[in-house]
Amino acid sequence: MALYFLVSALHGRISENIERVDVLLPPPSLKIIQFAEKELKSFRNFVERLDSKSRERMSASLQGIVDIINAYIEEDSLIFADMKIIVEGEGYEDLSRGIHSLVEQLKKVENEYYTMQEDDQKEVVSSSSSRAVSKSKMVGLCDQRRRLKDDLILPRLTDNIFYFILGMAGIGKTTLAREIFEDLDIIEWFECRVWVTAGFEWIAGKERTPEHITEDILAQVDPVAHKMVMGGSEEEKSEALKESLMGKQYLIVLDDVWNGSFGEYFESSFPDNQNGSVVVLTSRLKYLGQYVFVYNFIDVRLLDKEESWDFLRQKVFVGASCPPHLVDAGKKIAEKCDGLPLTIVTIADLLSKVPESLWIDVATKRKHTLFIDAYDQISQVLYPSYEILSDDIKNYFLYMGAFPLKYEIPKSRLINLWIAEEFVEFRIADETIEYCAAFGLVALATYNLIMVYQKTISDFLNSLNPCIKTCGLHSTWWHFCQTKARETNLFHVLDCYNENDIEEAIEGHTRLSIHNNVLFALKHVYNSIQEICASTARSLLCFGPYCQYMVPVCFGLKFLRRLDALNIRFYDFPLEVLKLVKLRYLALTCNRNLPSSISNLRKLQYLIVHRHLSIKPCGALFNLPMEVWDMKMLKHLQVTGYDLPNLGETSLQELTTLSDVTTRSCMVLNRVSNLKKLGIKIELAPDAADPLYCFGHISHLTKLESLKCVIVNPFFKLGVVSPVLSFPCFSFSLKKLSLSGMGYPWEEMSKIASLPNLKVLKLRFNAFRGPEWELEESGFPNLKAFLIEDIDLVNLKWAHGSFKTLLVLRIKHCYKLEELHLGDLPNIFEIEVVDCSPMTEWYVKNNALKYFSVRDLLVHSSWKL
Repeated sequence: MALYFLVSALHGRISENIERVDVLLPPPSLKIIQFAEKELKSFRNFVERLDSKSRERMSASLQGIVDIINAYIEEDSLIFADMKIIVEGEGYEDLSRGIHSLVEQLKKVENEYYTMQEDDQKEVVSSSSSRAVSKSKMVGLCDQRRRLKDDLILPRLTDNIFYFILGMAGIGKTTLAREIFEDLDIIEWFECRVWVTAGFEWIAGKERTPEHITEDILAQVDPVAHKMVMGGSEEEKSEALKESLMGKQYLIVLDDVWNGSFGEYFESSFPDNQNGSVVVLTSRLKYLGQYVFVYNFIDVRLLDKEESWDFLRQKVFVGASCPPHLVDAGKKIAEKCDGLPLTIVTIADLLSKVPESLWIDVATKRKHTLFIDAYDQISQVLYPSYEILSDDIKNYFLYMGAFPLKYEIPKSRLINLWIAEEFVEFRIADETIEYCAAFGLVALATYNLIMVYQKTISDFLNSLNPCIKTCGLHSTWWHFCQTKARETNLFHVLDCYNENDIEEAIEGHTRLSIHNNVLFALKHVYNSIQEICASTARSLLCFGPYCQYMVPVCFGLKFLRRLDALNIRFYDFPLEVLKLVKLRYLALTCNRNLPSSISNLRKLQYLIVHRHLSIKPCGALFNLPMEVWDMKMLKHLQVTGYDLPNLGETSLQELTTLSDVTTRSCMVLNRVSNLKKLGIKIELAPDAADPLYCFGHISHLTKLESLKCVIVNPFFKLGVVSPVLSFPCFSFSLKKLSLSGMGYPWEEMSKIASLPNLKVLKLRFNAFRGPEWELEESGFPNLKAFLIEDIDLVNLKWAHGSFKTLLVLRIKHCYKLEELHLGDLPNIFEIEVVDCSPMTEWYVKNNALKYFSVRDLLVHSSWKL
């Protein structure tokens, strides 16, 4: 048995025991077990660095370690004894002696190696061995390299043979796979290894087909069988491959896979020999049919700042040290590469050809030509990921380049703009245009074209949904989108002042994206936009940093249909906007009431008004004008702190989203009966008698799918656990529910538990109160995601048979929670616990992997050292 495998197995079992009982172990026992884990990890790294020559010369010593570790893995080893013994303080001395004896043997082997190195090369200083190691060790990603290696050779939880290495173009998937493929422990472990490149030609329908790939694999596994079936049918080749692999412990790497139907073709060709055989696939696509989320995978991360600088330095100076006067500039250049290995390699190549005197310019200049040249080269590698997209998805993607670099784009804002720009097609039968747009965003995420900055469970409808809250573009893709947008005239970006060419730059463009809102204050820029774009501009997007000082926005663009000025503060509502009668989308920030003439914008579909300050004067009421009821095309109304007026009798039948209103708007909900999404913020007055009367009106919204209700300043009387009214019966159409600060007793939860279509539930800040919550069987029949945060629960008990479809459970900041019984949760695959009691942490660690099918277990405690 391979030494690396044994060391990893022993280290893994000790780590597992620490994870299970670290909160219960007495300090001496915990310390000695942590010592063992640390030393085994160090020795594992040592074994990984050994070359084949050293392994051969030290074979006797290494075999001795194999025998010792085999003894420790036996059932009666104290390290794996019932932890109750150690927790109760018994057996500590035997445990300590055994661990120190093991570590002593490991150190002897390491010392033998270093002594051997000194004898071989007396003239070489002690650092020679580390330099030799660095030649075969990839820069950065050491954690993922080790995880991948362990995943391939250690016993797997599932019986499948497929393993995925996923990530965006240029992130190092192939390099990582090649490093592992050529690793000495991997070579020793697998008797049969095959490397085949699938490539983009497969999905592009060109010369390379799955049949050709089968032939390539067969040629490496069994050349004789390959010759015999040449000219035969696909079935004959597939069967020959299966027979050739039967009984072998094989590793097959399919590099650069693009076709999602690979499983249908290859699954029958690769026998599961029940011996650890594995097929590794590298791909830019996060979603390949159903397989990514069923089987094992690793999502290759970007390099951090330190790894980026190490990689750049190695590529530029090829083993030599970096001159001290270039270090600071070099680190800044590496940081500008944003962790993408392909960018670092390209920049390093260009950097090595320029004088050292230019390094500071490259590091400090915002758009240096060296980076522009690098991005142009990289675009050739990126292009296949773009070419694979449908035309509408291409527009979605390129449009994201209209936002500034590294801008965190809220999902809702992006989708609303896509729809307002008329990019979205009804690609999915019987679904809304909003759903189709959201599906497009999911597609961009699964193609690894966007970066997800923040996630949410609010949109967790199934396990394939990336649950995006905010997203953006990597710098390489941002440059690509800007370049393509210029070629197709999709939009033009203004981010700096250039007096000589602004007129020519903006002429003929229908979409202007302003990345520095202060440009409006420059007379030349303002007049140029007003005059040259007066008849052509259809979208004016003010995406620059938030400007709290009002600048003169160009409102003279009479054909504007979309105006996004959320990032500019207006002291008063800009009346010039009312002349833009073709507007479909209007977003701005203003602390004043809207004028009654807002109804002049009769074609307006999206009205979004934020407040510069959330503090309102005492007794102030901010109502929308009565004329808002005449704006019949409104479908999205997000007005922070404003309310619909309770006047007149007309209705808004197209309105499907109403957000950030107060309870006073609930009095007229019967006039917006087609609402699908409702958000309410409640600010309690000291003498508020019944803050939750709004629920009586919400229950009549038969099409409501999403409800968020937050009391921003709740106060509870000590020991009182009941509001004035009983909990309402919501419509069966409800799919997402978020509550905060209500203070309802847990007995009322049964009304939510019976909602047949509820998929996402968030309970924050004592939305329900009381020390105990016991849920009966069959509760929450279709819930997918559940968040419990800042709740005063002590005992939580869910009966078996409840939460049958739950996929994600998150429990945060429930400091009093001590007893936790989660039932069976047959479909759970992610559990996250943040800053809860030690008993809660212990329960989750002990049971998550043992009784639940958890893929991701995240436990974080800020109170730990």
